[in-house]
Amino acid sequence: MYSFIARQPVFDKNMSTVAYELLFRDGMTNRFPDVSPEYATRQIISDLFLSTSLPKLVGNNNCFINFPPEMIVQGFADTLPHDKVVIEILETAKPTDELFDAVRRLFGWGFKIALDDFTLENGWQRFMPYVSIVKFDIRAYSFEEITQYINQHKKHLSKVKLLAEKVETAEEFERYKAFGFHLYQGYFYSKPEIIKNKRLAPGKVLQLQLIQEVNTPNPDMFKVENYLKRDLTLSYTLMRYTKNVLFKNRGIVLGKNATLRDTLLYLGINEVRRFVSISCLTNMADVKTDQLYHMSLVRGMFCELMAKETGNARLSGDAFFCGLFSLLDTILGISMEDLFRQILLPENVMNALTKHEGVIWQFLTLARLYEEQDWDNAGALLDSFKLDQATVIGAMQQSIEWADNISA
Repeated sequence: MYSFIARQPVFDKNMSTVAYELLFRDGMTNRFPDVSPEYATRQIISDLFLSTSLPKLVGNNNCFINFPPEMIVQGFADTLPHDKVVIEILETAKPTDELFDAVRRLFGWGFKIALDDFTLENGWQRFMPYVSIVKFDIRAYSFEEITQYINQHKKHLSKVKLLAEKVETAEEFERYKAFGFHLYQGYFYSKPEIIKNKRLAPGKVLQLQLIQEVNTPNPDMFKVENYLKRDLTLSYTLMRYTKNVLFKNRGIVLGKNATLRDTLLYLGINEVRRFVSISCLTNMADVKTDQLYHMSLVRGMFCELMAKETGNARLSGDAFFCGLFSLLDTILGISMEDLFRQILLPENVMNALTKHEGVIWQFLTLARLYEEQDWDNAGALLDSFKLDQATVIGAMQQSIEWADNISA
């Protein structure tokens, strides 16, 4: 039986990842509420203790875990690390005396408590001194309804952080940010704002030129070497990367006097392409886009694995670049069309990212459906590929682990 944990980032006003909400998943179509909330929460707690460690899932960030009220009262949250876990009380909860006593106990132990889509009526007021975060579903209520509600209950909400969930556009993000919300969940960061003719910083231009050169049919290694020499960080990283790759894959140990050109020749063009693409993307990303960078890595490896699983191994390299560059417009703040006027990638990669066509676009679509937990459409795409759920779940887990290692 397969079970796994999905994670959804929680952002602050600067679009920096500050936490993850952990979500139970049992296959691509066995989605909530096909299992009870109690079962889902027990499974997450079990997985955190028996298989996937919490630091591996969330790094140095906190995590939100949904708890039905009965499980809070019964003490299931007590065993979790209070400095890492935010206890999220489901919206179905009633403000009973038993729940109130349990919340006070958890608060006293140092836990943060979050209320999910709650109302302040009928007894919730007494909970508020022990609550750190209140979540509002902006798809369920309009901006006017939510802000009116907050204004009417300013006294009770004055010391809590407001979280807007299911934010899908940059406009929504800016609107709730202007009102005073502190935290956000949603997919707005994967729907880029198009900024025409934006100029890139010189360092980023060099990196894009390097990407362009290594992706030509016959790269000029002298040009590649010269580009790398102009960026000391990339040159140093390449030497370290090559050392690890050659020793791990071929048992080769480079001599102390190996030059940059020796390194490129030892690696081979395919590894050079992969290194350049990943390293340049790392340097383009900043503190505001760490999660986008990580997601790009996950998408790249996932698309590569899907190409191999579907009998399209010859497309695995292009599929990797399609996933890796799928968020480059958001990271750089420039449209895909403008990007591809400055760099050259294989035609099927450019068609996938600008025209949304071709089989590698379908691999990327499957990755996005997974991120958005759209299991119905993901299942339909799985059927068209003739893939089973276990294969795709395994590929996504492998991709996340690989991206975690690269990010580290």
